Amino acid sequence: TCFFAVQINYTMMRSHLHSLLLVFLSIFISANLLAQNPVKWAFSTKDAGGDQVDLIITGTIDDGWYTYSQFLESEDGPQATSIVFSPGANYKLVGKANESGNILKVHDKVFNMNVTKFKHLAIFTQRVQVNDRSKPVSGYITFMTCNDEMCLPPRDVDFTFKIPAANTPAPAAPNTPEA
Repeated sequence: TCFFAVQINYTMMRSHLHSLLLVFLSIFISANLLAQNPVKWAFSTKDAGGDQVDLIITGTIDDGWYTYSQFLESEDGPQATSIVFSPGANYKLVGKANESGNILKVHDKVFNMNVTKFKHLAIFTQRVQVNDRSKPVSGYITFMTCNDEMCLPPRDVDFTFKIPAANTPAPAAPNTPEA
């Protein structure tokens, strides 16, 4: 009976080691996926005349990766990009954010549907009516990025725009992500 007890303990220990190895492997793979950052975001402003300012969110996308439009034909595919502005009495949104950059309207193999996505460069421009330029405009952009084989989980990037005084050009890099 002693031999069988040793054999059972050895089998249980080997099973536990396999389980532990799988857990560590899963954590390692997940950490590597989350560490990937194929989109770098920059934030700037441009005076639009009067009390209006354009808030410009620019995504530089690594080769082979894509991020998606705010306007997708279905919720059955990738998560659409969304821009959320924190409420503030110092500004008011003027319309919706416009999109520009390298826009592709294609049939996406990963989702098997037509999508609008960005390759290399995504630019979102939101015009605001500002009544107090001393206060910033903040919020976050949520985006999903994919290549031809996989997608990374949606990610939020915080931003804060410092609004320059009227008719004053914005410094070269005045606004940076908070994250």
